[in-house]
Formats: sequence, C-alpha cells, structure tokens
Amino acid sequence: MIILTHLLNKSFLGLFLFSSLAAADVSVCSKEFDVLIRDKGDKYSFVSKSLEGLYCGNKFEGKSFKIVKGTSDEAIEFNNEDKKLVRKAANVYYHLTLARNYWINNIKSDFVPNLPQVVVRLDITNAFSDVRHFKNEELEKNYNNAWSIPEGHEPDFLNNPKKWTKEIWFSPMKQLSTRDLVTSQGSNPIHESLVLVKDPLVGSLGNSLIYTGLRLTVTPAINQGPLLQTAVTNLGMLAILYGSIEITKHMDKFFVDKYYYIDTAMVPEIIYHEFAHIAMSDHLKTVHSVPVIEGMADYFASVIANRRKMYDQLKGFSTNRFKDTESKLLYSPFLEGAWNATSDFTLSLLWKGRIEFDVINENRIKKGQAPVADYDQLVFKAHLGLDETSDIANGLTKALVDSCKESCQSVRAGVNTLQYVFEEKGLN
Repeated sequence: MIILTHLLNKSFLGLFLFSSLAAADVSVCSKEFDVLIRDKGDKYSFVSKSLEGLYCGNKFEGKSFKIVKGTSDEAIEFNNEDKKLVRKAANVYYHLTLARNYWINNIKSDFVPNLPQVVVRLDITNAFSDVRHFKNEELEKNYNNAWSIPEGHEPDFLNNPKKWTKEIWFSPMKQLSTRDLVTSQGSNPIHESLVLVKDPLVGSLGNSLIYTGLRLTVTPAINQGPLLQTAVTNLGMLAILYGSIEITKHMDKFFVDKYYYIDTAMVPEIIYHEFAHIAMSDHLKTVHSVPVIEGMADYFASVIANRRKMYDQLKGFSTNRFKDTESKLLYSPFLEGAWNATSDFTLSLLWKGRIEFDVINENRIKKGQAPVADYDQLVFKAHLGLDETSDIANGLTKALVDSCKESCQSVRAGVNTLQYVFEEKGLN
C-alpha cells in the first residue's frame, strides 16, 4: 500500500505538472504594437493596437495565425533585430485578426472558426508547388505579390512526407521599372472615357448617317451638296472616335508612376482580400485566379476596409493602381478571361448590388416591413454555388439569384433588384 500510494502520488504530481504545462501552452495574451491604419486617399498613420489571441511568450503566434519569415517554420520573435520585419508581422497579425472576426461575427461562417492555424509567410520569394510546397527560388523569384495557399502534402512515397495547412504568402517589395511592366489594356482614364461615350455617339452619328442617306435618295442632285458634306463630316467623326479609342488603348504606361512596387504585407485591403480567399476556400479553390473568385474576395475586403478605392497607393509602401467599387465599367465577354482577374468589374457588380439592396431595405423598414435580405450574407451564400470554373455572366448571376431565392424575405423584390443590377452593369 505504501508503494502504491507513492506511485499514485507521483502519478498525480506528473498529471498536475502536465496539465499545468498544457494550460500554459494554450494560454493567450495580448501585446501592443504599432500597425498601419489607412486614412483617406493615400494617407495613413501608425496606431498602437492590441494584438489579441497571441500565445503568451515573445513570438507572433496564436491559435489562429503563426507569422514566419520565408520558408521557416519558426514564428518571428518580437525582439527580432529586423525592425521592418517585426512591423510587417504585427501589421498582418492585426489585420488578419480583424478579418477573421468579421467572418465569424458578421458573416456567421461555420467554416472559419474551425480552421486550423494559418501560417503566414513574410518576405517569401519562392513560388508555390502543390507537391513540394516550395519551388526552387533560383528558378523563379516573386516580388510585390500575395497569395493564399491551399493545404497539401508531399508525395506519399517519400519517407515521412511533409504536410502543410492553409497558408498566406506575402512576397517582399521590389522597385521595378513601370515602362517594362505595363502591357496596355486600356485602363487609363482617357481611353475609359472614350469607351463610355462611344455607344451614344456611335448611335447618334449612325442614325444621322441613315437619315442623311434616306434624304439623298429623294433630294435632287443639285441640292445634295450640303447633305453629302454632313455625311462626310459624320463619317470623319466616327473615324476619329474609333482611331482615338485604339490609340489611347496603348497609352496606359503614360498614366502610371515611373516605378512600381508594393509591400503587400503593409496594405490592409490586401490582407483582408487574402483572408477572404481562405474563408471561402471550402468551395472556391485558392490557387485559381479567375475574375469571379478574385471579385468575391475583393468585395468582402471592401466591406471590411469600408473604402471605395481599394488597394490604392500608399506613400513609401505602394504605387499600386486602385480598384473602384463604383466603377462604371460595363460587362463584356472579354472580362471573363483569366487575364482580367485583376479587373474591378466583378467587384463593382457586387457593390452595385449592395447599394441597391441598401435602398430597398431602407424603404421597406420605413414601411414597417422586414428587410429583403442581409446583402453580405446573400453574397456569402452565393459562393456555395460557385467554383473555379464559374463565369460572371452565367455562374455568378445564377448563384446570386439562387441565394436570394433561398434567403430573401421577398424573393420577388430581391430577384427584381438583382436583375436591375445586372442590366445596369450591361448583363442583359
């Protein structure tokens, strides 16, 4: 009995020590750091904020996020001698936590709270490999970018194949010559303005030419001079219009800064965008950069950031061109291509829906009626009907309508509002 009691006492002591260590491992603390907070335009300030959910200690790691450098598996320490790296780590941790809280508290996602720890890699220049995790950086180096990486593992035939969970990568900033990078797509303001006025002008001039042609058929030859002059003038205006559109299409490089760079880990909207990819990765694969997937992530990033001009330049951190939530760009099949994943059309389509649902919801509330729908929830539920093959004209519009049919208080009012939005954005 004495020996047994002694063993039991030792076991109890061991259990107590193990429990204490386990409790210490999962205990969390907060830590104050300066993080970048955007103001209007390209203005910003560094504000002291509390980083919540950190494991107690001296590293940027908690249950939800672990911030590392490059291909390392070790969390960055608070006292790392690279102060810029520490600033980046604090910034991404704070804004990722902000984004995660939005998806849990506002969107009510069941998926996000159960995500395993997301590893966040700063200053990583490697490209992603779905079989090796990291590609050899000597073959390809990346700068000025950010990615969301799916979970995966090395081939099973390897001894102890390595596994990894979902990750977010932020490559380092590098100053590059803009003139060497820009491939003109007509994104400059002169070209876009000409495109906007093209249809009404062409319609007006075309009708004038038709009318002039009809008059020529019934007007005596001696009186046809002024009519022919009008026809020539209209044809000349059409030629100038189409010529100007074609010329200005290739002028993008004259409307950008001399150098391009972006420190993605310091731009809050980019951080929100990348986490949106993670939050919707139950249905939308993170490795497919297509207009629908990028536009959905843009939309939720815009809601969190509460900004019209997304990803706009930040002095010293970014010369990036912004995406406009209220862009007047109309639909074209050209926008479906993967090369147009960076377009702001999908973002502006979804944002137009938000504006119109705000109007109809407010009107119904004034009448004592329930809102048609929580539009952010409607968009969120739409992602359940999308995948990496979905297009805008058929896939996204159908998913939005189906989501409304499932959750709108008044399906007729909701679907009618969506149809109005589609028509306003050129999706007839």
